[in-house]
Amino acid sequence: MKKRLVSLVLAGVMAMVSLAGCSSQGSTQTTAASTQESAESAAETKAEEAVSDTKWPEEPVQIIVGANAGGGIDTAARLIAKYMEKYLGQSFVVTNEAGGAGSIAATDVKNAKADGSTFLVAHEALLTNKISGTTDFDYDGFDCGGIPFKVYTTCLLSKKYSSIEELTEAAKAAPSTVKFGTELATNDTAIIAMMEEKEDVKFQLVDAGAVSDQIASMMGNHIDFMKAPVGLAKDYVASGDFKILAFFNEERNQDYPDVPTMKEEGVDFVVDKYFGCFFPKNTDPAIIEKFSKTLEEICKDPEFLSDAKNVSYAVDYVTPADMPAYFENCKVRLVEYQNLLENHFAK
Repeated sequence: MKKRLVSLVLAGVMAMVSLAGCSSQGSTQTTAASTQESAESAAETKAEEAVSDTKWPEEPVQIIVGANAGGGIDTAARLIAKYMEKYLGQSFVVTNEAGGAGSIAATDVKNAKADGSTFLVAHEALLTNKISGTTDFDYDGFDCGGIPFKVYTTCLLSKKYSSIEELTEAAKAAPSTVKFGTELATNDTAIIAMMEEKEDVKFQLVDAGAVSDQIASMMGNHIDFMKAPVGLAKDYVASGDFKILAFFNEERNQDYPDVPTMKEEGVDFVVDKYFGCFFPKNTDPAIIEKFSKTLEEICKDPEFLSDAKNVSYAVDYVTPADMPAYFENCKVRLVEYQNLLENHFAK
């Protein structure tokens, strides 16, 4: 009986010690978690205070665009400028620096003062220029500011031809005479490489500049077909001057259900087009944060959404933190196109 009593007492003591240990461990874990949460909260508060304390922009901000006025990037930049002015009460001025498929403008912004007075609006050429060796940098040469637009309406347009079949038949009948207007050094030429490979034809490449210049060239019958977001040419499509030959999407465009995709035409070329904002490296994080948060709010503005819809741009905001992963995903396909391009024209 005595031994049994002692055993029970010992068991009780051990249970209490065990419970105390568990309690201590739980307390330690809770304290650690609480400390981490407090640290994160303090960091967020500090960041928010830094953003609210920054007086940027105190002077007009320059938006550099690597294309002439009226093109896709220019249209995106002017929409961004319009609403940044609305939300921040300061002038945002678009400056066009055409040439080198956007590489000249990108280099100028990369080398500009990192004081928030200048930023770049660019599309996938920022990636393809490095892939092709035109530049030694892409998004990694900048501080990312956010992506407000993606474009799912890029298509082939023609004034002269009504279908891909009609276009390719003309090229077979008269090799190297059907003119494709493009801005050389872009991945547009990969489209031609694919079409030439598939149909065993030859097109003539014409350096016609940015989209606005290409539209003017096609209206003047200097080129026969071109690639562009349909929103930038919708008036010409509506008037019947231009015909949409095909879209560069995975699926048919709901607004133009009778128009095939290039994949349906046997050309597996899908356009990953975006319009993003890029600041010189080492720009004050508080400026980047204030800009990106403002851009995010703008992307919810009904008037902004309406303006974007008018040019067939999708408002699909990507945060600065998510931009690198987005770009790396885009680059997989762009590298494939560049390799195909080099192999084709090396023959």
